[in-house]
Amino acid sequence: MTVPRRGELWTAGTDNPVTVLVISSTVYNEIPDEPTVIAVPVMHGSTDTGFCVDLDGGLFAVTGLVTHLLKTDLTERLRTVDVQTLTDVNTMLFKILATPER
Repeated sequence: MTVPRRGELWTAGTDNPVTVLVISSTVYNEIPDEPTVIAVPVMHGSTDTGFCVDLDGGLFAVTGLVTHLLKTDLTERLRTVDVQTLTDVNTMLFKILATPER
């Protein structure tokens, strides 16, 4: 299997496939004994279910819904997002995780 890289869009699952953006580091993803990757779902159009980042082409990464997936569930590599888009995803994740409590 091709090792998923940070910033790649993949199709996951076969019965009800979804598109995800891999956000775990490529170094982590290359660990042979680690069966999972960390990802966020990708949806057509912005949603109110989480903080969204525009991926172009009407696709949005829902960064508020971080999850893990088995590497074996990734079925098709679709494309890689550009550096600025990945930076926007990083920034959104930082805003979610680093916002202080009141």
